[in-house]
Amino acid sequence: MTLINPFCAVRPNDCISNNFSSKSFELYNPEEIEDILKTNPHSFLQIIKDNINPRKELSNSKRFENVKKNYDQFKSSGLLIKDQKLGFYIQELNLNGKTYNGIIAKANLRDYKIGRIKKHENTVKSRELVFKKYLKETRFNADAVLLIYRDQKAISDLIKAIKNQEPTSVISISKNEVQKLWYVAEDSQVKKITKVFESVQNLYIADGHHRTASSMLLSDEENKAQKAGFMAFLIPESELLVQEYNRMVTNLNGLSEKIFLNRLKLKFNVVPCKSYDLCQKKNGFCMYLKGQFYSVSLQENFINRASPLQALDVSILQEEILKPILGIKNTRTDKRLHYVSKNDNMRWIKNEIDRQNYAVGFGLKPITVNQLKAIADAKMTMPPKSTYIYPKLRSGLTIYEF
Repeated sequence: MTLINPFCAVRPNDCISNNFSSKSFELYNPEEIEDILKTNPHSFLQIIKDNINPRKELSNSKRFENVKKNYDQFKSSGLLIKDQKLGFYIQELNLNGKTYNGIIAKANLRDYKIGRIKKHENTVKSRELVFKKYLKETRFNADAVLLIYRDQKAISDLIKAIKNQEPTSVISISKNEVQKLWYVAEDSQVKKITKVFESVQNLYIADGHHRTASSMLLSDEENKAQKAGFMAFLIPESELLVQEYNRMVTNLNGLSEKIFLNRLKLKFNVVPCKSYDLCQKKNGFCMYLKGQFYSVSLQENFINRASPLQALDVSILQEEILKPILGIKNTRTDKRLHYVSKNDNMRWIKNEIDRQNYAVGFGLKPITVNQLKAIADAKMTMPPKSTYIYPKLRSGLTIYEF
């Protein structure tokens, strides 16, 4: 069964290609967004600006309608051009000294529905519904879902051979980020790429669960599930970089530090450490509380080895500490809980707790790709914000219309 399909992408013309694509708007601060909108008339953010800073007087439908109008204006003015022949897009990302190589293609929603494309994260229904309405109004998607597959030499060799040709475009974002793209539309090469992916048994969603679920909702609504798809960027699992999402909590749920530690010791080994580095060398995860680092690991008789979730620090933390001791029942919405993706050995967390802005912080070990796949294979889901995934893909490098 065909796993991926070629498609005709919409891409920025050569004159604006260096200025069009953007990071996800959620990765910019408000000042950066304001500056881009003022100084770069050709940024993708210009198309979705009503979604970034929604005006109260505009309904969702009106905002989505404005996005579609802006998009159509970019196309009618020749700033965006649709490729005329079905093809795949080989992409090389050089990001902060690391290189990622993948294929942008149309993935099939039928494979998502039958479980050949697997997920590891629950989605929020309200977000699914909003994005479904967005897709229904705009009829395009500028953000590829990041999928991983088991490394295969045949695929790597084929990508390497294509990359020996001159790239279709080279976009130098900064000295730390360069994007190269090869548009592959020659019939024999398209057939080779399609054929070589037939041996891939499963794909795993690394990033983009809500986008995929929303596309599925829309295709079901329009009875197009058998032929509908979504834009995906597929990379071998060895190139995926998974970092941890650490946690900080504003208070101890009315407990003193002493009582909190005593409650922990009922199920955990709690060992003081002189530094974060020493803490990380021990089993379990790291905790910082009132000027002291601790190594925290679940006691042997409380470990459930039958579930792959119990191998994850993030699940143990949520089910054994955040909920029962700190009283955080909903880890998505509780305002006492904050997520931190800063990879600085908890120095930022330590400083914030020392300043008494937070009461306690937890530094987790990164989830491995094998753990991610094991959770997906078992049809389980991780707690919210269990992973911070690289590469972070840019919006608008290729656009999928449906």
